[in-house]
Amino acid sequence: MNEPSPQFYFALPRLLAKMRGGDASRAERNAAEAWFGSLAIYTISYLYFAAFVPDTWSWWMRALFFIALAFLVMLFWLVMLYLNSLILKLLHRVNLVRSLPIRRGQSVLVAATATAMAVALAQRDSIVSELGAIWLIATALNLVAAVILAFSNGDPARP
Repeated sequence: MNEPSPQFYFALPRLLAKMRGGDASRAERNAAEAWFGSLAIYTISYLYFAAFVPDTWSWWMRALFFIALAFLVMLFWLVMLYLNSLILKLLHRVNLVRSLPIRRGQSVLVAATATAMAVALAQRDSIVSELGAIWLIATALNLVAAVILAFSNGDPARP
């Protein structure tokens, strides 16, 4: 009988799978996690930039800007991915993070950017502060799960 292949990228679902006796090794092929993570990052960044719309604008001007903002946020992330790749290449050249793969480094920098935006969201006086807090809690739980998995060598738990 074939062993089930790893199915999670994020540490928290891998830890939960391990606690149920499953495989806790990393897999980068989970489309649902990729879509959920990307959608969460996009939502956090959209809400972050939406706060910069002046209240003095008319309702139709604000509506047009919010529609345009959907495309501007995508453009922002394209530029950020390019800048992140330049930063990672520079760090590789000076031998600071030689063992870190580029795709993992991109994940770290994108998550750090989204977390900084979530911190700013959490400090606002509106419903978006709750979304920022949820992002911060989820990120903290994922980091704790990663530490637990690192100290347990990622081996599946035995019943």
